[in-house]
Amino acid sequence: MLGFGKKKKEEKNDNYEEAIEEVEKSSSKEEGPEKKEKKSKKKKRFSIKKILIILFVLLAIGGSAYVVYAFYFSGGSGEDKKAVYKQITLEHVNLPQEMLQFSFEYLPDLYSAMITYNKEITLINSEISRIENIAQTYPDQKKIADKEKKIWEKTKSTLQKGFLKIEKPVKETYVLFRVNQASGLVRVEEKYPELTQLAQDTLLKAQEQTEKIKSKEAAPEGLIKGNIYKLKKKFL
Repeated sequence: MLGFGKKKKEEKNDNYEEAIEEVEKSSSKEEGPEKKEKKSKKKKRFSIKKILIILFVLLAIGGSAYVVYAFYFSGGSGEDKKAVYKQITLEHVNLPQEMLQFSFEYLPDLYSAMITYNKEITLINSEISRIENIAQTYPDQKKIADKEKKIWEKTKSTLQKGFLKIEKPVKETYVLFRVNQASGLVRVEEKYPELTQLAQDTLLKAQEQTEKIKSKEAAPEGLIKGNIYKLKKKFL
């Protein structure tokens, strides 16, 4: 009798488990396309968030790795490590390489301003060329293009005149340094603040105009490329 009662209990348990499985199967079948669509949307959102998180983590790791390399593996910190001059072409700066190197070593802020100046002139030339192409395409509306072109040409001329005032004393200071190093260093101390301020003021006026072009730059298409572009614009 006891054995028979035990069998009945086991059969009831089996039947109960089978009933639960059938209910679960029927409920999964009854899920309509709307529920499935919601699930797929959640998965997509999750995957996009996951990609963004991974991207930011990678950028953070890359930045940290660079800092570690710069300060611990590249020969010391910026204070005890002398920067090395790398020859670059500044096609809009009328100074030979030896004078550019001299500026890099003894007038670093001014040298940095020269690089910016070169970029600004290149940008302005590109904009003038763009306007000229429009004028050629629509010759009957040439007056509109010519008016805008004159604005950019004036900006370019002002920028060039400002840096001509800088190039002359740099040449004189370099030659004096080569002839008499002590006197040259005295001249550097005298002229450095004045020339740097002149360069910054001249650039600021031009950049008020060129900022209009820079703001028109379109972000690249695609989620990852677009986010990288935004990060660069924000932090670099």
